[in-house]
Amino acid sequence: MKTEGKLSLRETACYGMGDLACSMVFNFMASYLLYFYTDVAGVGVAAAGSAMSAARLIDAFANPVVGVLSDKTHTRWGKLRPYLLFSAIPLAISVLLMFLASWVPSGGKAAYALVTYTLFCLLYTVCNVPYTAMMPNLSEDPSERARLNLSKFICVSIGTFLSMGLALPLIGLFGGGSEQRGFVGIALLFSAIIIVLVLVCFFNTRERIQPPPVAFSLQTLLNTVKKSRPWVICCSAQLFFYLATVTRNATALYYAKYCLGNAGFASLLLAVGSFTTFATCFLVPVATARMKKRTFTLVGYGLFIAGSLLVYFAGANLPAVFLCNILANLGASMSNGVSFLILGEAIDHSEYATGTRQQGLLTSMSMFMVKIGIVLSSVVSAFVLDLGGYVPDQPQAASALLAIRANFIFLPCIAALACVLLYQFYHLDDEYPAINAALREKHAQG
Repeated sequence: MKTEGKLSLRETACYGMGDLACSMVFNFMASYLLYFYTDVAGVGVAAAGSAMSAARLIDAFANPVVGVLSDKTHTRWGKLRPYLLFSAIPLAISVLLMFLASWVPSGGKAAYALVTYTLFCLLYTVCNVPYTAMMPNLSEDPSERARLNLSKFICVSIGTFLSMGLALPLIGLFGGGSEQRGFVGIALLFSAIIIVLVLVCFFNTRERIQPPPVAFSLQTLLNTVKKSRPWVICCSAQLFFYLATVTRNATALYYAKYCLGNAGFASLLLAVGSFTTFATCFLVPVATARMKKRTFTLVGYGLFIAGSLLVYFAGANLPAVFLCNILANLGASMSNGVSFLILGEAIDHSEYATGTRQQGLLTSMSMFMVKIGIVLSSVVSAFVLDLGGYVPDQPQAASALLAIRANFIFLPCIAALACVLLYQFYHLDDEYPAINAALREKHAQG
């Protein structure tokens, strides 16, 4: 495998552009799609939750398939970059198709939502799993990986701001009073951005580390599960982290509209994430150079739990809710900001422990757990709303308001606490320098 060449500033920046596109569309769907289905397109809460859950479950099982295919891929563009080239335009089209659901006859809305959202999820996986797996292939130098991670999360913060902070104003601008037209307008804008940025990432990056094609081996995967505890912990934590954050983001609009009496305040609640992500971009390299990644992650989860609980005690005091929400988002950004560095090191540990580098498969299994977390989020949040007697666009009963608070505050805290418990068993920080040195010697020898 080849490892020569240093990363240029241009390549580092263009790598991040891929996640600007991915994070923008991912966060927009996570935060607004359930609301679009229930309050704009007219799909029932239970039907919308079922359609989204089924689509994400199908997608979750597609992740390992994409990972296996990428491990077998060998082209003149590399192992992973070709997937960006061929998925950019289809992914953009699928985004637009989803937001045409408002014009589908009532009897077919749920089926249309299921088909189009499943298509989007599958195409997103084809694009995002190889993109996520690319970072360790661009460089095995920890300092260069840290710069790639910095670029990635700067772009994530921009994408988050576009999708969360500006979404409602843009919907109002494009719709001129019609949420139906507004959602189509923003879908067209995001589709164009996806095509441009994914292709920019493809044309301006190079995979320096290209392991030979690897055939799928269930025995090797089971061996990894057995021998690589860091990777298992990382994957498991991803499930609970996305269960926490997606549930919280997906119900922020409900919380602002019905519990705080100010739907527009949701834009501020959601936009905060982009600013905390941007701030932690610069904090992560400095902090992880001075403390263990595990410690940094645990501090992040602690802040997330504390900030979320304080939102409950803030009641309807909007300034207090805003400040507590900043604390919760800062904690989430800290934990997420170091997660891809942890994943890269866990994959290195797996190669060291098993002798085989199934990078695409291991990354895709991590993404599989992300998708399972999102599926659980859809199932649980829709179930809780339905159980509480939620009725779209109506004054809510006390039970419905409790259900909204449970989704926005209490369930995310429980999921984050599970992450804290998992990281009590993570000890790779002390072992990694020796592992990295051994692997670099191995790769240099071919």
